[in-house]
Amino acid sequence: MVTIRTIAAKAGVSTSTASRALNDNPRISSKTRQHVKQIARELGYRPNFSARNLSRGEANIIGVVFPIPDAKTTQPANPFHIEIMWGIGKAIRRKNYEMMVAMGTNQADLVRQVEAMAQQAKVHKFVLLYSQKDDPVVDYLRQHQLSYVIVGHPYNDLDSFVDNDNVAVGQAATQRLCTLHKLHQPVFVQSTTDHSFETDRRKGYEQAMQSKSLPPMVIKLSPQDDLMRWLASHPEADGLVFADDVIYLRYARQLKETELPVACFNNSQWIKVVFSDQSVIDLQPQKLGAEAVKLLFNPRHHHIYVPYQVS
Repeated sequence: MVTIRTIAAKAGVSTSTASRALNDNPRISSKTRQHVKQIARELGYRPNFSARNLSRGEANIIGVVFPIPDAKTTQPANPFHIEIMWGIGKAIRRKNYEMMVAMGTNQADLVRQVEAMAQQAKVHKFVLLYSQKDDPVVDYLRQHQLSYVIVGHPYNDLDSFVDNDNVAVGQAATQRLCTLHKLHQPVFVQSTTDHSFETDRRKGYEQAMQSKSLPPMVIKLSPQDDLMRWLASHPEADGLVFADDVIYLRYARQLKETELPVACFNNSQWIKVVFSDQSVIDLQPQKLGAEAVKLLFNPRHHHIYVPYQVS
């Protein structure tokens, strides 16, 4: 195993000088730094980033916090969140960081996990895959002055975040669906939870409907609700704009029989398998994850909006 002591001996310098040179300490001349780094490369030296960060009281780990799942649904993890994690993973590997995940069954459980990550594992940087009003996880992170970025639009203007412009997203999806299929009564379908992204996408839908002088129609569904029964009693509905892909996937198989045109968000692997309509709005979740990491390491910025793509 190649150590700093090995490098120092071959470079003809002290161990402390070799260590400072490898860490670009300005007290060491540029010539010596370059010489020591060249020796390190020749010997195949790999720095122990975990030990280096722990010596500063911080692990080289990013904490990724999932939202509390709906106890009434049997849906697996949101595919959108998995795609965001892919983006986070790619970005942190370039910084020699790893990932640790917190997934709680309730608020108290989730806060305990985050506390353990911060206190026991020395995790000081977090990405939250959700935005929630009066979130105890955010309260804990603020109180302990830990770095965090929210994926979504936060309820506190002081929070750093990455997001899509969800009003524009909802408007674009509705306009595309209406234009492609010459619709008169597309329906906006969302959950009963009224997530902030659903509210914004609904606003975009309503703006698009208003621009075409069409009446908006919104339906809020719980996991137990029967969309097909609702459609049977509303024959005027000639298209559907789903607030997110999880809701759409719940009804995708049944909807194929109706042949109703559908607009859906996030061009994920799950959607590609079951979705045959042309109106897919790609929210670029992997880029959302990568930009969240960028914000964590560059706190001078407050937020980043990631553009969507229409496919």
